[in-house]
Amino acid sequence: MKAPKFWYRPKTIWEKILTPLGRVYGWSVARRFKKTRPYQANIPVICVGNLTVGGTGKTPVCLALGQMLKKMGVSFFFLNHGYKSQQKGVFVNRGHMTALDVGDEALLLAKMAPTMVDNRRARGAQMIERRGGQAIIMDDGFQNPGLIKTLSFVVVDGKKGFGNGQMIPAGPLREPIEKGLKRADAIIIAGADERDVSHQIRTLFPDMPILSGRFEPDSKSLKQLKGKSVVAFAGIGSPDKFFNMLTGLGIPVAKKMSFPDHYFYSRFDIEQILSDAGGLPVVTTTKDFVKVPRELQSRITVISGDFVFDKPQEVEQLLKGILPS
Repeated sequence: MKAPKFWYRPKTIWEKILTPLGRVYGWSVARRFKKTRPYQANIPVICVGNLTVGGTGKTPVCLALGQMLKKMGVSFFFLNHGYKSQQKGVFVNRGHMTALDVGDEALLLAKMAPTMVDNRRARGAQMIERRGGQAIIMDDGFQNPGLIKTLSFVVVDGKKGFGNGQMIPAGPLREPIEKGLKRADAIIIAGADERDVSHQIRTLFPDMPILSGRFEPDSKSLKQLKGKSVVAFAGIGSPDKFFNMLTGLGIPVAKKMSFPDHYFYSRFDIEQILSDAGGLPVVTTTKDFVKVPRELQSRITVISGDFVFDKPQEVEQLLKGILPS
């Protein structure tokens, strides 16, 4: 789903018309929490979620947290719901499974640590416990009531913030800001805080830890593109974020191709992109690259990188606070 432009503009006619439906959506989320009896895992569950639909950078944040747990010597598992995946309740086998099987995010996570794919989070957590996991990093699921979270991070896109502050379909929110943040333990602002999110949160919750960071592309990915125009394609929550990053790094984007979030590329799609590029280098994100047919991957340049916290010691302190001593 592509986010309507009015979601990020104040007081439009569409916001006024759709606000009653947004209240119904918010009520349905609250009702799920009231009706569900959540599972309490025997190991810490670290949730990385958001309050809005669309990409905020949750998966790169999960990977950054995973690196921290690795340094601490913690044997952890990722838990992902496997958006649009054909298999559920399975551990990812990267040698035999594709993005169609388990989803693009799960394949990325599985490069770092064992990854369970299950939209029933409680069942997934139980399977991880049986495998001997010492901790769980759950990618998304902040609004899922089935599993009790030990530590919840809410990721906010600094460029988009909370949009117009309305709930779906009147705005991008999955639930009211104040109600959602009551369940959060810390906020992570991804990128420059252009919407003054920190002030908004401080007004509601003065003691809420507010962390910040940004995605830093790998220098090796960029070195071969220096001084070249490229054709870029992306099927992520915010394709413009990827395109703007390239431009900001001094890489001219001759043509931009946007696809729906989690789009599965056919061989025809990629061959068409390569043909339209007319010999220019074709670049994409790591999330898109795992969905490119393997026989065509050598013709695509992937822009890899990591989410980097501005004050990693503050994040590590929060993690240490929930881990067994």
